[in-house]
This record gives sequence, structure tokens and C-alpha cells, in this order.
Amino acid sequence: MSPNITAELYFLFHSFLMGILITVLYDVLRILRRIIPHNILAISLEDFLYWAVCSLLIFFVLIQENNGILRWFSVAGALAGMFLYKKTLGILFVKYTSRLVCKLLHIVGRLLNLFFRPLNLVCKHMNQRRKKSANRLKMALRRVKKKLTERKKLLRIFLTKQ
Repeated sequence: MSPNITAELYFLFHSFLMGILITVLYDVLRILRRIIPHNILAISLEDFLYWAVCSLLIFFVLIQENNGILRWFSVAGALAGMFLYKKTLGILFVKYTSRLVCKLLHIVGRLLNLFFRPLNLVCKHMNQRRKKSANRLKMALRRVKKKLTERKKLLRIFLTKQ
């Protein structure tokens, strides 16, 4: 086989792999969106960054493989890679990876809860003691205020008699 045809086949294969890579990157974004809810601004920003990264990747592949010349069979190869990935692994990848990550986050959350439970109990106990102390202090201040009010009244009565 001639070296030109071999180079073109390598270029087609790299375009095919680039299509798969681009689709995998977008599926990673979809998984993140399933795990962490996003507002429209965050989604727009993510999509903009995604397309910027994809365009740079495609540009570097075109520069590296074909001196920057866009060939239609490379576009077809990338589309074929995207389509093949989407119809085979893409469906399963997003579904099961997002489930797995959610379950892992749930397990990590439970482990952290288990780890911090004694600290939470200590904090709860300290909070209860603080409330009791605050209530005792309020009661003591009320008693002092009542006594001072009584003494003030007695002092007025005493001063008005003289």
C-alpha cells in the first residue's frame, strides 16, 4: 500500500477516535449534570467550554495529521466514531456511571456521617448544656433585677419619709 493511502487511513482512524473522544467528553458533562443539578447559566458556560476544548482538539488533530486541511472523510470518520460510540457504549456509560457515582457519594456521605456522629452528639450535648446555663443565668438576672427593684422602692420610701 502506498504511503499516502496509509497516511490517509491513519488520519481517518484518528478522526474516528476524535469523534469518540468528543462524545465521551460530552457524556462526562451529562453525568455531572445528573449528579449535580445545574442552572441554565452553568449549563451554558459548560457547553461553551466544552465546544472550545473540542475545537482545540480537532484543530490540533488537523494540524498534526493533515497540515490543517479539513477533509470531508475526516468529518465522516468523526461522525462515524460519535455514532458508533453513542449506539454502543454511550447509552450504558451515562446511565451506569451516574448511578455508580451517586451510590459512591451516598456511601461516602454515610461514612462521613458515621465518622462525625460522635462529634455531633458532643455538640448537641454542649448545646443543651449551654441552653440550660443560659436559662439559669436569665433566672438569676431576673432575681437580681427583682431584688434591686424592691431595694429601689424601699429606698424611695425611706427617702420620702425623711
